[in-house]
Amino acid sequence: MKKLLLAIIAIGAISVSAISQTRMTLHEEFTGENCGPCASTNPTFWALCDGTTNPSKLIHISYMVPIPSAGWYCNRTTAIYTARDAYYTVPFAPYGRYDGHVPDATMSSPGHPGYFLQADIDSEAAVPSPFNMTVTNTWSTNFDSVKTTITVTCVTAFTGTLQLRTALIQTNDFTSSPGSNGETHFENVVQAMYPDANGTAMAGTWTVGMTQTYNLVGAVPSWVDKTISPYMVAWIQNDADKRIAQAAKASALPSISVDAASTATTGPTGLVCATGTYNLVHSMTLKNPGLNVLTSAKVYYQVDGGAYAMYSWTGSLASGATASVTLPTVPVTITASGYHTIIDSVGLPNGSTDINLANNVTSTYFFVENTTGRALPFSTSFEATDTAYYSSNSNNDGYTWKNWYNTTTPLGHSGTHAMGAELGFFPAANTNNVFALPELVISNPAKTKMTFWEAYSMINTSSSDALDVVYSTNCGSTWTSIWNMSGSAMSTLPTNSTTLQVPSSASNYALRTVSLSSVPSGTVMIGFKYTHGGGNSMWLDDVNFINTTEVNVTAAASEDIRIFPNPSKDEATLSFNLTNNSDVHIQIVDGLGRIVALVANEKMDAGAHNFSINTTALASGVYNVVIHTESGNNMERLTVIK
Repeated sequence: MKKLLLAIIAIGAISVSAISQTRMTLHEEFTGENCGPCASTNPTFWALCDGTTNPSKLIHISYMVPIPSAGWYCNRTTAIYTARDAYYTVPFAPYGRYDGHVPDATMSSPGHPGYFLQADIDSEAAVPSPFNMTVTNTWSTNFDSVKTTITVTCVTAFTGTLQLRTALIQTNDFTSSPGSNGETHFENVVQAMYPDANGTAMAGTWTVGMTQTYNLVGAVPSWVDKTISPYMVAWIQNDADKRIAQAAKASALPSISVDAASTATTGPTGLVCATGTYNLVHSMTLKNPGLNVLTSAKVYYQVDGGAYAMYSWTGSLASGATASVTLPTVPVTITASGYHTIIDSVGLPNGSTDINLANNVTSTYFFVENTTGRALPFSTSFEATDTAYYSSNSNNDGYTWKNWYNTTTPLGHSGTHAMGAELGFFPAANTNNVFALPELVISNPAKTKMTFWEAYSMINTSSSDALDVVYSTNCGSTWTSIWNMSGSAMSTLPTNSTTLQVPSSASNYALRTVSLSSVPSGTVMIGFKYTHGGGNSMWLDDVNFINTTEVNVTAAASEDIRIFPNPSKDEATLSFNLTNNSDVHIQIVDGLGRIVALVANEKMDAGAHNFSINTTALASGVYNVVIHTESGNNMERLTVIK
């Protein structure tokens, strides 16, 4: 009898080995919504992972990481990416580990998903796994958590420091990019890990036939949409060498029975021009993601952070169907140019408690240009309190002018902010993108000058990006160019084909002067337009408008003006006393009325002030140093000798 029992045990062991499943491999990608290279790498990488035969060999998941910077989408899972980043010592993004190791260690950028090949998948999947593993998942009764059952069976004896890690996975799609890289599709993103990123400790020694079942219950984060197929992934990882011995995933969790979603908020498009009160009309897209017919819901809407108003919707929406809901008019008070936000939310589907909060809210914004024109002089340096400028995008893909800042390096010509365009990441089709300054009253165009500081980097010698100064008299419907510069003539930053070039000092900028003589008199909108030509980056700062007929002494805004030495050869000092606190713009104007240098552009306190004027770049001659203040202008002559 003993011999017979041993034979049965032996046969059982052979049977377990015989059913050893092919290794299901796991690729863990580290990506981010602000990562430009991730946006260019991901489509090809995902297409490879999702290829015809690869889903039977490979599971791929993504962690959102703050490289080069964090966004709200990444910050939802801070604890997860912090732990996994430290576990693998992630050096850059996009980055990947395949079954815990780097599959392309001989490459110039080991771990980069752009180097991930079919051969890597085939080779790894061919390695027998010491474990069989199955994963099933179900919703809890009230859909607030996921119950996961994982069964592990050893088919080859194994010893290691094993952890069972589990993650809730969901693919997210957005109507607009949550970050700066333009991506709206994020595939197989880790939303939560149970019990956390450290996982569950497993036995260190496994013998053939040994089986263990793990039952886990994990709360579902509020941002997970329970109607778009979340699912659980589990893997066995040896912390001694980080290798993954086996992975498996469960079937997608089913949708819930009753639900209502807001999938889009649609407001005014383009540039809106108004003053006083603007009557906003907008709509939202209501969707039924639940399994039952949706017959009623409450729609809540808010403008500019005000109180929510409520609209009762009734109808009949089949599962998966949508309807456009036009909401009541909202009066918006216009006191200045700027962006306005609209937030829509939906709840009480069929009069019941909404158990899926993740798909309730959508939002949008629109820009209103105050049509009350500003009198000259006008200036802007795009600093934190000076950012309300409209940026258009003819392709609606997120690639346009943006207000950039750097708190540690003076990114701007005279401060931490500048208006910039990441040309190297823009599609070639991105042209005619304009950002508009506030409407100005140009009373004497022939005597009005505009100056600004510009920085530009080429990718190579054939880069041919163009910059135009444009104007509009019809609320941005059409723009007319009055100044143009392109290609190498604009170049002030090093040429670079791989790294975004960002200004780090005032010396990276060049002064540009534009005559407004061809602009119609009256209220006019002035803007900047870039035309994409394969460059690296473009930056603008310290924009100034001055009517040269007013370059004379007016009200006594400042006293005791003195320039010394005068005449000057290399450097002079400007000394003056302000009687009141004021915005002050100090410019050097030549004999033809051209602004050739900007000395200062800032808020100053009452009292004595001194500024150095570098005259080494000025030709010999007589110049006017013009001090613009809120109460008037003053002028002092400066003679330069060589």
